[in-house]
Amino acid sequence: MTTVLAAVGGVLLFLLKVLGILLLVVLALMVLLLLIPFCVDVSWEQDTLTVKAGALGITFPVFQYPKPEPTEESKRKKKPKKAKAAKKPAKEKKPAEPRKKAKLTLNILCTILRGAGTLIRAVFGALRITHIRVCLGVRGEDPAAAARNYGKLQAWLYPVLGVIDRFIYLQFDELRIVPDFGSAEPTVEDRVSLRISAKALFIVIAAVRVLAEFWREKVLDVFL
Repeated sequence: MTTVLAAVGGVLLFLLKVLGILLLVVLALMVLLLLIPFCVDVSWEQDTLTVKAGALGITFPVFQYPKPEPTEESKRKKKPKKAKAAKKPAKEKKPAEPRKKAKLTLNILCTILRGAGTLIRAVFGALRITHIRVCLGVRGEDPAAAARNYGKLQAWLYPVLGVIDRFIYLQFDELRIVPDFGSAEPTVEDRVSLRISAKALFIVIAAVRVLAEFWREKVLDVFL
């Protein structure tokens, strides 16, 4: 009897060790995912918007507008969709009694505003906009109008960029704004590209803090 209990205890101990190792591996992977900077590449060139997403600087195309025309091979691969079977009429359910929600008070409203501010600061602090390349031609109906539009753009562009740079990290590889006097045929090829990256860890930590405060102040009772 003692031998059987010892064997069972040894098996249980082994299973607990395996389970503990698996949990540690899962936690390590979760922390690693939170530390990995995710990134999105956005580019606009030749009237085409392309968005790529990925991590560690490796991105894959996820969106393009306008979409490229489908080839004959892709058309053949598409199979006609089967007609869906008619759904059976659902049984009538008795209406449940509405749950009484908590009232919105000044303290709850202030807590919501504080939480929103914390999340916004965390998002802006985690965002990095790098590899910005901008080449745009400023045009007008005639060369004089193009020159006036160029002056107006220069008057507000750099102050706005300075304000944005105080909240979000910006790194420009190229910023080329030039007057394009070829009104009939543009002589400057417009193109914009940038990379948006962020580490989710700081955003998740801020979100957990906000949720904990909402739970403590019973803010969630207003919406649930």
